[in-house]
Amino acid sequence: MKKSITIITVISVYAIFLIMAIASAPQKATVNKYDGVFKLRSTDAEEIVKNDAKLQFLKTITSPTIVLRVPTTNRDVLGEDKSVKAGTNNNISQLNPLYDGATYNIIEKELLKGGFTVRDRALFAKVLDDKNVQDYSKIKELTETDLILELSNIEYVPYRLNSFSYFTKGRKNAEKENVVNCNNNISLYGIKLEFRLIKVKDNDFIGSFTYNCPPYCFNTTCSYGVDVTSTNNYCSEPYIMQGAQRYSGIYLLPKEYVDGFIRTSTQKLVGVIMKN
Repeated sequence: MKKSITIITVISVYAIFLIMAIASAPQKATVNKYDGVFKLRSTDAEEIVKNDAKLQFLKTITSPTIVLRVPTTNRDVLGEDKSVKAGTNNNISQLNPLYDGATYNIIEKELLKGGFTVRDRALFAKVLDDKNVQDYSKIKELTETDLILELSNIEYVPYRLNSFSYFTKGRKNAEKENVVNCNNNISLYGIKLEFRLIKVKDNDFIGSFTYNCPPYCFNTTCSYGVDVTSTNNYCSEPYIMQGAQRYSGIYLLPKEYVDGFIRTSTQKLVGVIMKN
């Protein structure tokens, strides 16, 4: 009898230790995949600041001349805007793919459509370099340019998020919204575009134009895949799959969407300038 009790006691102690060991062992993390729906804060408003009086001269000109100044050309004209000198932006198109020939071409085409005579920016920069221009009156004389439109900034802007929704079918096929709260921040990306306008003859900064583009959403709904780790509710960056390729971050913005934003923003800018 004693022997039986001893065996039972040993087995019980062993079982307790086994249960404790299993309980204390690290749990294997699983990854849950969701079709996430994201609710975004509103996009920052456009910001337009201009000197209407300085733009009145456009009414007397049939086709005013303008040049687009970009980081890959000589942006240090007259020592202005030291933070964006050409010398510090030699590889800017590699650092920020929005700074490229396609972007500049879209802007220049819209300027042409809006009634401007658009000067060749490469030739404009070469004239400034060759002649060692020291003031804006000389720029006007040498290039016959009325306005300089500077692409002062175009960048991707993160919209930080730490939750998303997903939908399931409930009773009578009713759709139920479920919310997942992440223990980390994830991002969708939009774009900010900024221009500066300079009247060459008077050496005057006469306008600042800022436009904002929200993240890309399908049919007004931002819906992307999200992986959530079960052990700590750590969420992956939103993504889409195209075959075996996974895209996230800035690559969720289709090229036609980005081009459309640049085109529309330039059209708005032309409208604001030329209505004077």
